[in-house]
Amino acid sequence: MKKTVNILLIAFLILFSGLAQAQKTVSDTLAYAKKFQTNKEKYIGKKFSLLLKDMTQLPFKKAKSDIKEDRDNPLPGTSFRFSDKDIDAYGQVTVVIKWKPDNTPTTPLEFFEQEHNYGFTVSEKNFFENKIIQDIVVYKQ
Repeated sequence: MKKTVNILLIAFLILFSGLAQAQKTVSDTLAYAKKFQTNKEKYIGKKFSLLLKDMTQLPFKKAKSDIKEDRDNPLPGTSFRFSDKDIDAYGQVTVVIKWKPDNTPTTPLEFFEQEHNYGFTVSEKNFFENKIIQDIVVYKQ
């Protein structure tokens, strides 16, 4: 009986340690985000979905777009945050994506931002995933 308990305990510890290593957390959000800015050549001219696919360790939580009344480029850029804090909170790591100009209507995005309090939900992800990245800038306020 004692041998069985020891075997189960060892098996549990091995399984747990494997899961713990697979679930690595990001301890430095700024360094994590800067990796994407450093490697931005990989993403410039490509769909936003590629960047999202590569952001496996820490996804965006908030997004706020710079919407203009310009028919040729109504959405020049969007600021993304990794925190659930208020979108305008100070001291947050921000990833600014500048979009390739297009004339996609921004009305759905304006609705999503208001409806979801700038949360980066599936609706926003679907809106942005086919947009083409023109530049990536990372900073911390």
